[in-house]
Amino acid sequence: MAKVLVSEFAVAGKVVKRTYAVKGGLIPPFTMEHLGERYIMPGWYKMKQNEETPNIEDIAFYPYKAKLPNIPNIDSNKVYKVKSSKGNAYYEVKMNASGSLECTCPGYGFRRRCRHVDYVMNELKASA
Repeated sequence: MAKVLVSEFAVAGKVVKRTYAVKGGLIPPFTMEHLGERYIMPGWYKMKQNEETPNIEDIAFYPYKAKLPNIPNIDSNKVYKVKSSKGNAYYEVKMNASGSLECTCPGYGFRRRCRHVDYVMNELKASA
């Protein structure tokens, strides 16, 4: 959820300037009026009645950025063979076009997740 951060610069106890920043969220900042009250959005920061409405360009915006997953360096042409749980077959784990691992086992076909992919990921992380 987005948060509105407020900074006040004061000289001799008198507020000289107030600055705003919106951190998080995906929507750029804007101001709105609802039921006679003024707000800086997103974040629902309620402005005081005597407070001057800031220019939108003066509100700093720090959008949400997703963290990159911790995926080891995987060779796109390499095929990893992993033994089945019964030990009578081997399944192939390789990188698909989107850059994630996929397996030839029936479980991966149903759930898009299997222990064979997890095994290869853990082995690659351990060797890195």
